[in-house]
Amino acid sequence: MEAFLHYLWLHQRYEQLIPTGALAGARIEVLDPGELNLHAGPDFFAARIRIDQLLWVGCVEIHHAASEWFAHGHHADPAYSSVILHVVEVDNRQVAGLNGQELPTCLILVPRTQPEEQAALVEQLYSRSSAAALLSLSAEERSSLLLCLYRARMQGKVQACAQLLERASGDWAQCFWAQLLRYFGGAMERLAFALPLHLLQKHSDRLDQVEALLLGQAGLIEVLPEGAYRTQLAEEYHFLRHKYELRALGAGTFRRARTRPANLPERRLLQLAALLTRRDFLGDRCLRARTRRALHELFSLPASKGEVEGQPVRAAITSSLCDLLIINVVLPYQVLYAQRQEGLRDAAPDLELLRSTPPEDNGVTRLYRAAGLELRDALDSQAILQLEHYREARERRLKG
Repeated sequence: MEAFLHYLWLHQRYEQLIPTGALAGARIEVLDPGELNLHAGPDFFAARIRIDQLLWVGCVEIHHAASEWFAHGHHADPAYSSVILHVVEVDNRQVAGLNGQELPTCLILVPRTQPEEQAALVEQLYSRSSAAALLSLSAEERSSLLLCLYRARMQGKVQACAQLLERASGDWAQCFWAQLLRYFGGAMERLAFALPLHLLQKHSDRLDQVEALLLGQAGLIEVLPEGAYRTQLAEEYHFLRHKYELRALGAGTFRRARTRPANLPERRLLQLAALLTRRDFLGDRCLRARTRRALHELFSLPASKGEVEGQPVRAAITSSLCDLLIINVVLPYQVLYAQRQEGLRDAAPDLELLRSTPPEDNGVTRLYRAAGLELRDALDSQAILQLEHYREARERRLKG
């Protein structure tokens, strides 16, 4: 649970720091743990550490295992050249910086036996008593730990978005399209690459053609109500499929059984078709939108009435769905763009937006609320989801 290591480092609540490698036997003193970096780059910057009689000022990177330095690609990233100390729980590999020299490393001992309250906190955070562990902290420390947990969650989302950008060969528009569809499920992500955005944009002035392409490529035209509109979409898709030499996804790609009506894949695709034809490119507008209200205006979509015989009714995009799109689609895209295109590694535009977005309401957050934990906003709920992710991962390891 790397986020918890960040919390321990920030508040210096670890049991001991033990220098290893070239530092073995040295005396280490943390004068200032530094400031938590919320996005790309080392975990903490502006740290002040005295090793023997020498004062070091720079960045600190924290991992569970030293080998993660290479697994995460830090050895080839210039952003990590300012790291003065590598803090790890498991020293399983010697680590070198860009200059080839061994990176100063120390073990961080997580409190397990003393003091007792810290040991209990560690155990509770990994158990079903996570809410109780959070409630045992002061408001300041709880807020700090939640911020560390959120940072870990956002890093994962940004990394996943970066993988989509790579698959899209650096095409930011296609990356956002895939990011948007991915939120609605893995099959939707496959559709994003089976039907690239640039092709859909050629027909953005024709809602019926965009619907035909989306539903046809997904193999879902036949699930629409029988009637003139289904026949029209089938004919449009037949023509466009041959024109662009498209290959539809296989039958049964999209699961419909035991799916709530609002989440049926054909309904989601009809919503997306309406957005593509009623708005300028969503990705560009999402980069410019910095407030919850602006993004709600961008994604909001009223329900259709089905004016043509057999035409399916498009469901409205609700306020709660808009919030989920902000959290899971827009923010990771904005952060990645800021890092790659604007070089804003330390910028945190997402924090203000998250603080203005209500906390998510799901089975996990309801359990924590029932235990007495107040979730103030979406940042808190995202942190709780990350904590639950860590807890479940630990349970799987113990069972396996």
